[in-house]
Amino acid sequence: MIKIGHISAVGHSGALQGRVRNRVRAWLLPLLLIFTLESFAQEIVRIIRPQSEEDASHHYFSALLQQALDKTAAEYGSAQAQPTPFVLEQGRAEQALKAGQHIDVYWMGTSLEREQELAAIRIPLLKGLLGYRGLIIRESERLFFSKRVNWLRLNLRSICQGMHWPDSDILESGGFRVIRSARFKSMFAMLENFRCDMFPRGIHEGPAEVSAHSQNSDKLGWFDQYLIYYPFPMYFFTKKDNVVLTDRIAKGLEMMIDDGSFMTFMQQHPVTQHLFPLAQWPERVEVKLLNTQLPADTDITDRRYWVVPE
Repeated sequence: MIKIGHISAVGHSGALQGRVRNRVRAWLLPLLLIFTLESFAQEIVRIIRPQSEEDASHHYFSALLQQALDKTAAEYGSAQAQPTPFVLEQGRAEQALKAGQHIDVYWMGTSLEREQELAAIRIPLLKGLLGYRGLIIRESERLFFSKRVNWLRLNLRSICQGMHWPDSDILESGGFRVIRSARFKSMFAMLENFRCDMFPRGIHEGPAEVSAHSQNSDKLGWFDQYLIYYPFPMYFFTKKDNVVLTDRIAKGLEMMIDDGSFMTFMQQHPVTQHLFPLAQWPERVEVKLLNTQLPADTDITDRRYWVVPE
């Protein structure tokens, strides 16, 4: 009797557990379905991947974009910035964006042509600091660049720049001889091998790029005692007809400026935290150039968005 009773009790207990499991499943399945649908419903915003290990600024712009998307999630829904599985050099990335292929957003220095062919979100992603250019130089020539008098004839020395960069046109218009390259990484080798004399870079990106390159070579260094300056904002760009995404990013960035999180982001990010206090950079400008590729209606005096040299 005891044995039979025990078996009966176990059977009863097993039946009870089975009913509980079924109820739990019945309760969980709809939740799992909701979570699954939400994960599929999350918008993917395609961006480029880093061009090389020296591309130190990629994380800054991709993280800033993600924050802008997060700020607007309540209105537009969840979205995630996702890099392409392959590298796109700037020229190819720009063409892909125009065609609506591979990427949905790209960050670039602006130009007349780019603003005509793409949708520019006119909020400078570095408060205009992209136009403050320090120099990657050969360490063996640091003494030359540290003598202010040599900056009076700086345009006698050649410059490495990207094939499709607006900087290249600006510097050429300013009287510099520019040696262009389609590949970002190759410009470090060109400088080391005396194929150019300096490699101007934004003050936000140069130090980290030199640090990354120093893992392979100690021949190059960063110089920002004196600077070249031209008004040159970095914007997020989207395809012309991608109106919803364009408006969403613009709204997210404006929200970040309003609540102070944009400045906090700059102060805390490893690529830009060394720039503070921002007032130091206009004082170091030694060479000023015009940017004829900047649309005429760009207000470079608006201190909500720009750090402006006197």
